[in-house]
Amino acid sequence: MTYLIVEDEPLAAEKLERSIQGLRPDWQPLPSVGSVRLAVEALRDQQPDLLFLDIHLSDGLSFQIFDQVELHCPIIFTTAFDQYALRAFKLNSIDYLLKPIAEGELQRALEKTDRWTSASDREVDWKKIEKDLKPEYRERFLVSTGERVKSLPTSEIAYFFAQGKHAFIVDVTGKEYLIDQPLSQLIEQIDPHRFFQINRKFIVGFDSIQEMIPYSKGRLKIVTDPQTPEDAVVSVDRSARFKAWLDGRG
Repeated sequence: MTYLIVEDEPLAAEKLERSIQGLRPDWQPLPSVGSVRLAVEALRDQQPDLLFLDIHLSDGLSFQIFDQVELHCPIIFTTAFDQYALRAFKLNSIDYLLKPIAEGELQRALEKTDRWTSASDREVDWKKIEKDLKPEYRERFLVSTGERVKSLPTSEIAYFFAQGKHAFIVDVTGKEYLIDQPLSQLIEQIDPHRFFQINRKFIVGFDSIQEMIPYSKGRLKIVTDPQTPEDAVVSVDRSARFKAWLDGRG
C-alpha cells in the first residue's frame, strides 16, 4: 500500500507520516509535496493507493489538481477548517482529518480506507465533490473594542497580521483587533478573491494595496493603506501565485 501526503507545512507532513507509519508500518510513503504544481507532477508520474490531501496549498486550492490529473485513488482530506471536507466525507465515503490530527481519528480513517480498498467497484466523481465543496466564506468577525464587542464586516478589513503568538485584524481605519485564531486558520475562512496570504505574517486585502515595490530576489514589497507595522514582503514561493491573483488568474 503506497500513499502520498500533499501538505505545504513540512513539519505537519512529517508528523502525519510518522503517525501513519506507527499505525501501518508496512505501508510505503511516497515523497511528500506541498503545492498543486508538485502534486500534479507526482501524480502524473505515479499514483498512490491513497492520497492525504491538504486543501490550502502554497500555490492554490488542492481542488485544482483534479482539473489536471485523473485520480482513481481514495482521498483523505486534511484541513484546519472543516467547511470543505465534511460533505465529501458524507457523500462519497471518503474521510477528512481536522488539524491538529488526533491519532484516534487517523486510526478510524485508515480503517475506513481498508474497507474502501477491499471494494473493487468503488468509483469517485471528483467533479461532483468539487461542486459540492464550494465553501461559504465568512462575511464578518466578532471583535472586542475596549469593553465592547462589535461585528466587523470583512469588507472593512484591510489586512491580518501575526506578531509572536498573537494574530490581529486591522480595519480600513487602521484600528487593530486581537483575534484568537492563527493565520493558517483564518486564510481558510475568508474569500481568496479578496484576500491573499503573502507570507507567514500577513494576509492582505486587495483593496488595501496601494503600491508594489520591487524587492530582492524578484520579490515584491507591498504598501498598504493603512500601513503595515513592518515591511510586508511577498515570500519567494508565493510570488508567482500572488501576481496571478492580482491579474485575476489566482
